[in-house]
Amino acid sequence: MTDMLTVVKQLGQLSRDLDDAVNKMADLEFTAVEAEGDFKVAFAEAFRKAEGSIEDRKQIAIIQTDRLWRTHGKAAAAVRLQKEHLRALHARIDVGRTIQSTARAEMQLAGGQL
Repeated sequence: MTDMLTVVKQLGQLSRDLDDAVNKMADLEFTAVEAEGDFKVAFAEAFRKAEGSIEDRKQIAIIQTDRLWRTHGKAAAAVRLQKEHLRALHARIDVGRTIQSTARAEMQLAGGQL
């Protein structure tokens, strides 16, 4: 019975962890969208203001917006990492449910044999 209680507590904690991870994902996605928008607008403005051939203007815009591009890339990477964390939490919950079901079946079987 103690093992079953431990599994139930762990599943409860995993459920809370999942809620927190989902909320963090929303924040990270918002940040990523804002970072992408900042980068694209700055790039477009730098490109339009630059002089020279199209390739020269493109390279100038890349240089001028490098910091924003990196910020955008890091924000997108944080979203990808959080998605992996969510998948891992779902997998842990599935494993916990399987263990809980197995423990319940064992308890019922042991109770029926007494």
